[in-house]
Amino acid sequence: MPETVLKIENLNKTLGKRHILHDISFDAYAGEVFGFLGPNGAGKTTTIKCAVGLISIDSGTISIGGREVSEDFEGAMAQVGGIVENPEMYKFLTARQNLEQYARMRDGITKERIDEVLKIVGLANRADEKISKYSLGMRQRAGVAQAILHKPKVLILDEPTNGLDPAGIKELRDILKHLAHEEGVCVIVSSHLMSEMELMCDRVGIIAQGKMLGVYTLEELMNSSNGENERYLIRCGDAQKAMEAIADIEGIESTLSDDQLEISVPIEGAKETISRINRQIVLAEIPLYEVNLLEKKKLEEAFIEMTGNGGDQIG
Repeated sequence: MPETVLKIENLNKTLGKRHILHDISFDAYAGEVFGFLGPNGAGKTTTIKCAVGLISIDSGTISIGGREVSEDFEGAMAQVGGIVENPEMYKFLTARQNLEQYARMRDGITKERIDEVLKIVGLANRADEKISKYSLGMRQRAGVAQAILHKPKVLILDEPTNGLDPAGIKELRDILKHLAHEEGVCVIVSSHLMSEMELMCDRVGIIAQGKMLGVYTLEELMNSSNGENERYLIRCGDAQKAMEAIADIEGIESTLSDDQLEISVPIEGAKETISRINRQIVLAEIPLYEVNLLEKKKLEEAFIEMTGNGGDQIG
């Protein structure tokens, strides 16, 4: 069983008269990238701010590395690195000088550690340039270097890919996966870019209207509505006639889609069932062009289905 690094139990938060968070509970483990997903206003950033001590909580517990925030705040926070919104650094200093300044606030950070984190984030060759000359992606990587300088057990990033171009997003994604899978850090990321979360995360927690809907591996989430079936798309000369030709095959469901036939087939015995479907279509003298297994549901589709929100509300 992997080590539980961040544990949130029954977290509640009220702002004014609004109950923002309702009994939020989840665990995040060492060595994983944990995606925190929810529509705009769902409570992601509020949860993150509670976890890193930026705002107080009304009730519940948050523990980091086995230290409860309410009982040992300094001990818990010593194990956290984070970027909430944008990384803030001295733009008139170089990346190395920024890290040296930050190192003064922490015990035991050596010059070798500064060199190590610069290498991890791919800035070793640009470390002595001023931050003001960095691209947005480079500034974000410099922010990650600062956040991991003291070797935290958990790294928390709120919307870290905002404003980055595709190359910058991939660079950051590779860094975060390296930190989790090679360095054993628990990396927690919230993002509105579902395609990136799909490529980056090992598990995802879904939050909507201040309530946790569940925590899933990507495989579990993407299979959540597929159940025990696989979906196939059949292109043939007459989809309506083909649907009639296979109507007596038990256990399948078929629908017409843009003059094509979409079929849901039980996973058990799927090959034999598809073979029978093909045979009956051909015996009905209907030209058969293609039979394609449809891709499993994308993370974005699963997310929209679970939260009941349109794509423009993802955040």
